Amino acid sequence: MAFSALCPQTQTTELWITYHQASRAHKQVTAQLVDVSDAAHLFDLEDVLDYVFEKGFVDAKWRSVVWWEDRTSVRLKASTTIQDLLTRGAGSTPETALRLIVGMYLFQMWSSKLMQL
Repeated sequence: MAFSALCPQTQTTELWITYHQASRAHKQVTAQLVDVSDAAHLFDLEDVLDYVFEKGFVDAKWRSVVWWEDRTSVRLKASTTIQDLLTRGAGSTPETALRLIVGMYLFQMWSSKLMQL
């Protein structure tokens, strides 16, 4: 009998995310736990992003300047499925939380304009 038959795998239904705002880079980030058990509603990172804006965790004005990264700062595609991430261990604990980067492009443009003055 195979080991996996003796120890059934449990499917993780929680995703850890953190918010990183460029304008508040010096402040501590807050980790948030999102229930992703409804795979039909929260299937990929685009769905999680919709959820974040619907619930008001991030102001909708930032929608055009947000993106996801893993804990090693590798940018993730919005079409990446939640189950794929959790299977790889990304977002399964506060230490491996996915990062939602907010407003970096806008902040970088503003900073570069100031440096030119």
